[in-house]
Amino acid sequence: MKLLSKVAMFCFLAAVVGTAEAREFAGNGQPACVSEELLDQLLSAVTDDDDKGVEYLLNNGCLVPRSGIEVSVLDRSWTGTTKVRAYVGDQAMVLWTVNEALTE
Repeated sequence: MKLLSKVAMFCFLAAVVGTAEAREFAGNGQPACVSEELLDQLLSAVTDDDDKGVEYLLNNGCLVPRSGIEVSVLDRSWTGTTKVRAYVGDQAMVLWTVNEALTE
């Protein structure tokens, strides 16, 4: 039984540690924000046709990334959002985006 527990723990840890995937932003107009909360606010503003809210958020913590920006996937939520580390030159930034914003 102990061996089974060790094997299960190893498989779990391998899955967790191996979740960082190298991907890119697709450049398809999907947003990214510095926090999941801001991303949720932006998606709600878009759904509600709140143009002022969208404009405010795009100038205060959210952006629409261009294609080809390399990212490492750090986390995925069950709601369809993804936490990434985006790399531009020698700089990196953690962002939240929707799954559709990334290449396969």
